[in-house]
Amino acid sequence: MRLQDRQIVDQGLIDSILKDSHVLHLALNDGDFPYVVPTNYGYKLNEDGKLSVFFHGAPQGKKFDLLKTNDKVAFEIDDGGALMPSTSSEASDNSYWYRSIIGHGQAVQLVTHDEKMMALQTLLVHETGHEWSQIDRQTLDFVSVFRIVVENYTAKGHIELKL
Repeated sequence: MRLQDRQIVDQGLIDSILKDSHVLHLALNDGDFPYVVPTNYGYKLNEDGKLSVFFHGAPQGKKFDLLKTNDKVAFEIDDGGALMPSTSSEASDNSYWYRSIIGHGQAVQLVTHDEKMMALQTLLVHETGHEWSQIDRQTLDFVSVFRIVVENYTAKGHIELKL
């Protein structure tokens, strides 16, 4: 990382980035050019920093086809950021607040109802703030659910720390 002072290593801050963000930009291998698709996600972050990310989609289409061909993926998550207030007349004095996580790993398709239920509940809790008492069997049969086994990730931010 070029700007070491922007690296985030505190697990609490990393968890807050994951919690406050809602779109994962998933990068897939598509021959000569990467294919990037935004998707909602759920996650599990262990105390030791081990990260798993869950996403879902239709059981057909470009994303699904590319994942079947090559399960190596990269991803980016950010909190949306905000423009820093500036009263300067210099263009170079403008900047942006942000927090982000970039990583890569292997996308593993979850196939059992129990695995899919756990991953979808994790995703739904992240996106809606609560568990759902029921996800019907027809939905579980139809939807494709994946877990990114994250091999490596880094967190970075240009943030204002409120002490």
